[in-house]
Amino acid sequence: MKVLHIGKYYFPFFGGIEKVTQDLVEDKTYQSQVESFVLAHQDQVGQESFTGEVNGVTVRKVAIQKVLVYAPIAISFLKELNRVIDDFKPDLIHIHMPNLSAFACLFSSRAKKVPWIIHWHSDVMGAVPDFKIKLLYPFYRIFERNLLKRSKKIFVTSPPYLDNSEALSDFKEKCDVVPIGIRDLCINQQHQHSQEVNRLELLMIGRLTYYKGHALILKALAKLPDELGVYLSIIGDGELRNELQAFAVELGLQNKVQFLGRVDDSEISNRLLTADLLCLPSIEKTEAFGVVLLEAAMHSKPSLVSDVNGSGMSWVVQDKITGVIFENNNVDSLCKKIQDIYFDKESLISMGVNARLRFEQVFSLDKVTIQITDLYEGALADKTMRDSEYHLD
Repeated sequence: MKVLHIGKYYFPFFGGIEKVTQDLVEDKTYQSQVESFVLAHQDQVGQESFTGEVNGVTVRKVAIQKVLVYAPIAISFLKELNRVIDDFKPDLIHIHMPNLSAFACLFSSRAKKVPWIIHWHSDVMGAVPDFKIKLLYPFYRIFERNLLKRSKKIFVTSPPYLDNSEALSDFKEKCDVVPIGIRDLCINQQHQHSQEVNRLELLMIGRLTYYKGHALILKALAKLPDELGVYLSIIGDGELRNELQAFAVELGLQNKVQFLGRVDDSEISNRLLTADLLCLPSIEKTEAFGVVLLEAAMHSKPSLVSDVNGSGMSWVVQDKITGVIFENNNVDSLCKKIQDIYFDKESLISMGVNARLRFEQVFSLDKVTIQITDLYEGALADKTMRDSEYHLD
């Protein structure tokens, strides 16, 4: 079958939605059943529209005139959409949301003849929305609802997100939980942990921004007894780097916390292999899923997460089975969980084994790809049935 993917940006632009899209369309299992075309935007003003092969996948990037409230504005997007539909002749359109330009489908008679799948990566309105988003969302919502109304199916990444998404509340009968999947890069890899009994190695990976909970975990570490050998390595960069480094010094943690900045994939893999526990103490639903939790599980490592209402983190991680869950934004709860783990380090091994098993059963890209292509076939079968009923009438 032919599937047209509509996204905001695409590789080499790096973002969560872009990575999920790229991994899917480049997956060999997916490619055995699906021919893909990706329609997205250039990520810089001034770049001309481009069509070409990217790692064997045909991609069309439409030139943009500006970026308005985080959304690329491309005045020719509707024209480009119609052209791609005419040339590629897709059986399905797979729309990755949020994406302002996806609303072009509502104004395309060609697009309306093709079934739509909406991949709901996250709500536009977070727990603490940007003022401009809050102001403009009522207008955006009109088109968003129409897009959801016309779709055949909606993919949502976790049950908690589906249960708590106000935007999806009227469309739950169309929704299927399709978790994010990643390629398994650790087949037959040996499990490793820090060798010292009285040392616990924690690892955080992600952008240094407010909702990731870096300040929270620093406060928790500062509350631990000085004699405990708990150490934290932080991978990532962002607008809060200088502030967080200064805060770590202020708390007297300069010998226990290491800021590594941006590192390459091989270094991330090495750090995951030698860490005892991956930490994602995010404080709000903006952390919709937490792909890094899958990377940890792939490396047979358990994770520690918060129980943010509506986030998929506490669904990906099963408390005391594949990791540890603490009370959201609660320093005392986080401190106690870390201390409990320190004195029961052996439990990390069994939780890591369970995390790896759950990864293989639920979150490997092959498993997710099969689920997606099965749902595609269901949407196409439904269209075929409706078309035959129409002709019979």
